Amino acid sequence: MTDFTLLCDLPTNMIRAVGFGFYVTGFLAVVCIVRSFGHPKTGKNIVFCLPILLVSILFANNIHAYSVYSIPGIEFLKDISYDAVFSLPVWVVALVWVLSLAATSALMIRLEARIRRELSAQSVCEGLNQLPDGVCVSLPNGFPRLVNDQMQRISNTAFGVGVLDTVQLDALMEKRAYRPGCRMEEREENRFLLLSDGSVWQMKKQPLHAEGRDMTEMIAYNVTERYHDLLELEQRNARLAAINGQLRDVLSNMNRIVREKEILAARVRLHNDLGQCLLMLENYLQRGGDCEEVLRELSATAEMLWNKQSDEQTDDRLVALLEAAEAVGVKIRMRGELPEAWKETIELAILECLINTVKHAKGKRLDVTFARDGGFYTVSITNDGEPPKGTVRETGGLANLRTLAVRQGAEMTVESKPVFRLILRLDKAGPLPYGVPQSCASSPCREIPQNRKTEQERRI
Repeated sequence: MTDFTLLCDLPTNMIRAVGFGFYVTGFLAVVCIVRSFGHPKTGKNIVFCLPILLVSILFANNIHAYSVYSIPGIEFLKDISYDAVFSLPVWVVALVWVLSLAATSALMIRLEARIRRELSAQSVCEGLNQLPDGVCVSLPNGFPRLVNDQMQRISNTAFGVGVLDTVQLDALMEKRAYRPGCRMEEREENRFLLLSDGSVWQMKKQPLHAEGRDMTEMIAYNVTERYHDLLELEQRNARLAAINGQLRDVLSNMNRIVREKEILAARVRLHNDLGQCLLMLENYLQRGGDCEEVLRELSATAEMLWNKQSDEQTDDRLVALLEAAEAVGVKIRMRGELPEAWKETIELAILECLINTVKHAKGKRLDVTFARDGGFYTVSITNDGEPPKGTVRETGGLANLRTLAVRQGAEMTVESKPVFRLILRLDKAGPLPYGVPQSCASSPCREIPQNRKTEQERRI
């Protein structure tokens, strides 16, 4: 052996490096032994690792026995093997270290592969720690048998302590002893724990029977997104409930609205038909004419009063209006384009002005002008008769016409000087449906279909 370099011939730093290598090998052997516990069919790992651990300790302690790095508690090995170890050739010591390190590494690799393939208590524990939800299984006395890292984090954030006693944890929940920014909410028998970091956890507790005994399982589900969706859904439901309440109020008033509409339409029509009939009768008495035509008009008016009016009427009310005006000696001149959407309202306005022209102004011509003004139509109606002696009082037909115009979202103006003039300002979008508030006249709620028929058109 004298032909080889002995360990004692190496420099001090080299000797200490060799001792550090054996320390590393011994540490790996300890890790392998600890990892082997709790896994089936790993007893061989312990059998092989124990000799490697002893050899590593023996070499490491003797190599560093003369220095301050000596291992406390096993100095007795120095007297037994100190000289023997330092008398070994360097290649023998290196071979022992390489074999020990290779064997320990091989056992570690084999153990890790077995752990990944097989189910064990340790692998179950590691799997639970990877779960995004919190899990805790405890005995009836509160001692936790299994707690994953997520549940520990939730407990620390909410209460400032980990899960050491589930009975104590339940008591903290009942007392609501939460840290600032944390609270518990109950919604439909569900308990939601809101943490200061913004996360929301649904807490569920249920009995569990395992290992031949009764236990308690507590699970915390991460429901942050679902909780916020629930809040948004509740807000939407509240808005829908308010809208439903408004709709119920509107429906409850629907009969009253329909009744008012029918009454107004009947008053307008009765006034206009009676006015037209009286004009024809007055013209016949003053100038003569076709007696049978006057009698037919009187008969139709009487039938209307008795709700026996015939449906055989002309389809074009404007043509009938022009004929009636010609019959009483009044010429109607119209300038501009008639807005079809407001045709019925304009016809009623022309008829009312025709009656006033014959009855009060004693005129022979009625001028109707249509003009466009931005998003509105302007209708101006005047006559060549005597101007009013004072302010025109809106009674009877004019009052009914204004009521109808306001209900349809139009503006009506009556001028007395220098001549009588009735002005209607009509929206191009068309008249509002009956029952819509006047405040909608210039709002988006005017955007309604233009192909609807008014009550007057259906009646005609």
